[in-house]
Amino acid sequence: MASVSEDVAFENLNAHLLRHFPELVSELEGDVSELLRAASIASIEFAGGWGKLTYRQSITLLEIAAQVLKCPDLGMRLAQRQQGGSIFGPLGQVMRNSKTFGEAVIFACEHSNAHSRAARIWLHPLGDNGETFVGHELLLGNVANRAQAMEQILLVGHLEALAMTGSHARGRRIHFRHEPISPRRTYRHYFGCEVRFGEPADGVVFLREDFACPIMQHSAQLHSDMVSYIEHAFPAQRPPVHAQVRGLIMRRLSLGDCSSGVIARAMNLHNRTLRRRLKQEGSSFQEVKDEVRRDLALYYLERTELDFRRISEKLGFAEQSIFSRNCRRWFGQSPGEIRRTLSGR
Repeated sequence: MASVSEDVAFENLNAHLLRHFPELVSELEGDVSELLRAASIASIEFAGGWGKLTYRQSITLLEIAAQVLKCPDLGMRLAQRQQGGSIFGPLGQVMRNSKTFGEAVIFACEHSNAHSRAARIWLHPLGDNGETFVGHELLLGNVANRAQAMEQILLVGHLEALAMTGSHARGRRIHFRHEPISPRRTYRHYFGCEVRFGEPADGVVFLREDFACPIMQHSAQLHSDMVSYIEHAFPAQRPPVHAQVRGLIMRRLSLGDCSSGVIARAMNLHNRTLRRRLKQEGSSFQEVKDEVRRDLALYYLERTELDFRRISEKLGFAEQSIFSRNCRRWFGQSPGEIRRTLSGR
């Protein structure tokens, strides 16, 4: 079983995702200290947005702030204020000093652990039309609401692509797993392109020519120095097996075929090997799948108006009655009772 220290190390965030958060809260007439208390984060730990927080703490703080300040586009406002990849720490330094945008993205995918082991960046070609999907997964469990952080991260990536290439490379389409939490025109304003919701994965679609765009200002020496630093400070280390499984389940759950055999093949493992490794971490395939479904159910019931049949389909249940039984097992209430409780009705 993974130790507490290993779990904390997995959730560590080697970047300052909350840079300029205090200024934004002040602009919205909020109180940072109250928000930190609500998120159980010490002021010394936060350090004005420059502290060493875990990914879980950052996600929680953004969600609480958006609710308290009644600012549904808080994550995107923060991204626009940050304007660039410096929040990505050393990984951002390498990207901004790569030769091409494609080289920068590939390095980020191969070294996403330098950002956090709790995040995974990956590439997937979309047919033969020159489109490539750059996916971003947050592999944390027991986090039902992560929309603010994901909207911030994808907008920062989109803005950084523009900044690095003199506005030549840009996101052509944005995919969010969650449903819209702001008016759709708000997303169009921030991203300037089509934004889709309820998708199997979070990410940005780029074209072949975007990847070929040169980085406008790059230093070969700084690139070499930062690559050496990352390879030394953040040696190749995969997320825990249960986190890898969680990411694959989140992507495949609504597609229907999400068995342990399918996930094992996607990881190039034998099914028995996958089950053994999960057991070594004190987990099991069914526990991870159940946790993903529980988190998503809570999100859909609290933050969307999707009907129960649609939610059941998104969770990969064959029948709505199975979804209802699982809600009672997870939360002790029916889906309708949960939705009424969460909405205060």
